[in-house]
Amino acid sequence: MKSSPVRDLARRYAAGELSQESYRNQRRALISAITNGSQPLTYRDDDPAGSVHIGRIKLLGLAAAAVLVLATVFVVSWRAVDRQHAHANPANADAAPAAPDTPAAPGPALVRSFVETNDWADASVEDFVRDWHKLTADDQTRARASLLYPRLESQLREQISSERAMAGAGTSMQADPHLAQLLKMAQTLGITDTR
Repeated sequence: MKSSPVRDLARRYAAGELSQESYRNQRRALISAITNGSQPLTYRDDDPAGSVHIGRIKLLGLAAAAVLVLATVFVVSWRAVDRQHAHANPANADAAPAAPDTPAAPGPALVRSFVETNDWADASVEDFVRDWHKLTADDQTRARASLLYPRLESQLREQISSERAMAGAGTSMQADPHLAQLLKMAQTLGITDTR
């Protein structure tokens, strides 16, 4: 992925290294310097060592997911065996029925997943918008009430602002498809003030 000073600044803010006021002041100064020509907008490839680190994180994530799947299969099969024993020998069955499992709310889970992965590529944004449309109105309301939703909203605004600054003020959405994807996401979420 290509990096620029604008994206680096947005990443530092998202990581909590800058206060909102400090971030806005630095962003305003950086955008002014870029637009008046005193600082060139340069792009660079991210550090390959960082991509190795990300690869390790993904590998650890896959290993954790595999352990979770195996644990789930074990618990489900254990319950099935336990139920078979209860039906075969009703005298040994517990008097109280087992409490039903409470699934995670899909709306907040979608927001959490997107914020934690922090992947703003077009495909990831499209997946989020598609999954958002699949949620019920109640799940969307729960998602907006989740603790991470303000962070998602703030990061989306920053991505839009950063993309507009890099594309230039007169760039249309047809000329910048990534900006169009970000604005579609904002519209889907009902975020109207994306200046």
